[in-house]
Amino acid sequence: MKVLILMAMVLSFHSASAEVFKCIGKDGKTVYQAKPCQSSDKTVQLDIQANEAQEAAAKARLEALQNEQEATKAVRQEAERRDAVLKNQTESTNALKQSAIAQQQQVEAEQRQAAALERQAQQNNNRVLIVAPPSALPVMPAPVTTEILR
Repeated sequence: MKVLILMAMVLSFHSASAEVFKCIGKDGKTVYQAKPCQSSDKTVQLDIQANEAQEAAAKARLEALQNEQEATKAVRQEAERRDAVLKNQTESTNALKQSAIAQQQQVEAEQRQAAALERQAQQNNNRVLIVAPPSALPVMPAPVTTEILR
């Protein structure tokens, strides 16, 4: 906004050396214009002289404000670039975290599956043989041995 005001001031200094006519109409209204007034209006020609020192000062202020605006714009663009890089890094970090969580969940599921398979294998290897309790077994007579005398 300051730049626009300053530019308007500079432009007004350039046109300040042009002729300016002050016209007062029949109704009493005052109008300033670059061409002479109509014959029915009261005309006053204003003698406006450009002040070279003021014009140079205004140009210098305009240039300083433009430089300041460019510097501010450069700083803002650099900040936006850094923010974009930070946002990208944050998104990348979040994606890596999600990937690590998914991998951890997969590992845990595989461990649970391995434990279940191991339990199943142990159950298959440790088959229990059920033996009936000993009942009265028939007693076998002791073998008879016969000795032969010689």
